[in-house]
Amino acid sequence: MKRDSFVFYRSFFTATQYLKSERKAALFDAICSYALDGESRDLDNICSGMFSLIKPQLEANYKKWENGKKGAEFGKLGGRPKTPKKPQRNPKRTPNVNDNVNTHTTFNHLSITKDNYTKLVNIYSKDKVDSILEQIENYAGNKKYKNLYLTAKAWLKRDKDGKQEKKRASDFNAKRTFGISL
Repeated sequence: MKRDSFVFYRSFFTATQYLKSERKAALFDAICSYALDGESRDLDNICSGMFSLIKPQLEANYKKWENGKKGAEFGKLGGRPKTPKKPQRNPKRTPNVNDNVNTHTTFNHLSITKDNYTKLVNIYSKDKVDSILEQIENYAGNKKYKNLYLTAKAWLKRDKDGKQEKKRASDFNAKRTFGISL
């Protein structure tokens, strides 16, 4: 039990304030010998009584020091294995991987069938339909919609008619700035 240092508490110092210098020196020597080398010293009755109150704290600190050494050894070995990294970004759209399901695209709680998608593409262009589906997906209020086909159809009709009275957050692709004029 050889150590280079130990914790000396203020309570140790305060308890020894009423001792004469010779007894105080003997008690400090006993504390240091026990804490650093694990050696016990012979003390008179008063110092022995005080040391018996200090000894449990020194032993507890020694156990902490021993456990710290064990932790350092395991740290050299690499410590706990690293957990695998999660994917950076999970796409909200899930591709149609099941041929039995007649779904073209799905995101959040909405989906559109291949037939309905084809109907929209026949009326509007594929790029326009894909753009609208992306806008609906990015629209913060899309949770209120129940049917992606009907929503896309309404949005496409509104865009075709040139009605732009209701702006969506997805309509803005540049940074938005706000100002106050007085």
